[in-house]
Amino acid sequence: MEMIEKYIYAVTHRLPQSQRADIAKELRGLIEDMLGERNAGGPTADEDVENILLELGNPKDLADKYRGSERYLIGPELFHPYITVLKIVIFALLIAMSVVFVIDSMAEPGSVFEHIFGYVTSVISASMQAFVWVTVGFAIAQYKGVSSIARVPEKSEEWSPSDLPPVPDEKKRIKRGEAITGIVFSILFLVVLYSSNRIFGVMMFEDGELINVIPFFNNERIEQFINIIYVITIVGILKEGLKLSIGKWTKKLALYNLLLNAVTLILFAFLFRDQAIWNPDFMQELNQVSQADLNQDTYELIKTIWTQSKTWVVIVFTIVLIIDTISGFYKAYLK
Repeated sequence: MEMIEKYIYAVTHRLPQSQRADIAKELRGLIEDMLGERNAGGPTADEDVENILLELGNPKDLADKYRGSERYLIGPELFHPYITVLKIVIFALLIAMSVVFVIDSMAEPGSVFEHIFGYVTSVISASMQAFVWVTVGFAIAQYKGVSSIARVPEKSEEWSPSDLPPVPDEKKRIKRGEAITGIVFSILFLVVLYSSNRIFGVMMFEDGELINVIPFFNNERIEQFINIIYVITIVGILKEGLKLSIGKWTKKLALYNLLLNAVTLILFAFLFRDQAIWNPDFMQELNQVSQADLNQDTYELIKTIWTQSKTWVVIVFTIVLIIDTISGFYKAYLK
């Protein structure tokens, strides 16, 4: 029956992903047994189902019992999404910074201890910042009343099975993989720009060793706009964190998505507004370090590709944000 499925969903959605399937099966069997005892194999009435669910109690309370303990960092509604997002962000930072560490060690083989010390301190510093900003983001979401599911009365309030929110339509559900991918790309955006002079460019090798990197970006300009880059990353993580927390497309989430995408696009446009963020000497540096001088035709071809690619980065980024925004509203308004 629909009311039973709504009740099971309201309970299991508050639990860790790994426990949901087993507990849903257990809870469904419990309800069926209780109905069988009450009706002695006869037909089941809606009133009987409602009475059984009332006996089982508020889905929040039952979820707390299955969870085993009540842990309140951000709030019971957002605690598990908060921990999930924090793990994803720190893991993505660790992977990205490890790549930077390896490339730095190859480019400057100096003191191993110095490289390791710099790597460890950078990871600790970045992880602490990630913890702070993710916590702040979820604290704001908690303050604004964002919930992973439609509201069910609190423990101290009266509740009825009729208050149970509907099980989200499959088309409206947000896949965890999509949100996780978005968070990872936000982290990569930060790490790539922050370390652009070391990892994001044309790598020149000699006898199998990395001797130089011709960066795509202007490192001085990156340092000037590093705060904007931080904000773009934080907004991206916040947006995907909201998707992960709510779990389905709603009109409210689609509006949040629109606002956050608009902020991201404005900041991105400001960042790339004068093209000065790109390395102005890229072509000259490439020609100087190439093993043989580039002929005029080859030089002009690479120059054309280089010039057009700078414009297409902005265009593609804008199109992706527009598609994401329209898709959110479309799924939110699906019947």
